[in-house]
Amino acid sequence: MSAIDTLREYAEVWRLFGSMPDDATLSAEVSALYLGVSVKTLARYRQTGNGPAYIQYQAEDSKARNQRVNYLLGDLKTWRDNHKVNSTMEAAQVRGLAFASLADFTKPEPFWTIDNKIYSHALTVSDEVFKELLNTSRAEVIWISLEKVLFENWHASRERQKWNDVFVSVLSGMVKSCEIEQERHILNDIL
Repeated sequence: MSAIDTLREYAEVWRLFGSMPDDATLSAEVSALYLGVSVKTLARYRQTGNGPAYIQYQAEDSKARNQRVNYLLGDLKTWRDNHKVNSTMEAAQVRGLAFASLADFTKPEPFWTIDNKIYSHALTVSDEVFKELLNTSRAEVIWISLEKVLFENWHASRERQKWNDVFVSVLSGMVKSCEIEQERHILNDIL
């Protein structure tokens, strides 16, 4: 069962989500979905110390390295509020995706789909839209690279345009850099 299916089973809880106390405990899987990142990315945030505060339960006699991790809703809200951005490029930079190489465009990212059409990147929707999407049985999260998602059907061209602009801007910059480098080599040959 996917995380979205699990959340839909708790639809009543999600309707009350806005009134849940900040000390409500969420699993790593639900926390990752709330933040719009993969469970692996959330684990990476824990390893680097760049993510939200978390609680790790460890038995006294256990030497296991992978202990159960939970998050407090209030900590997730605070962390998410501190990482809000105003543009797609700013979002990419905050998330550590500077789109500096072609490889950056091939990494899978979470995108919401509705009726198999791309709706938005999971990290760029508001909390309210996020909750609505969770309660919509036609909505799903898919993991797809930016280079591939641009060739999918989108609900709104305006939303696609933001990502298209980032993609074209970076590729144009790479082409210009490559041309400048070639000119430098030609000048070095002449000198």
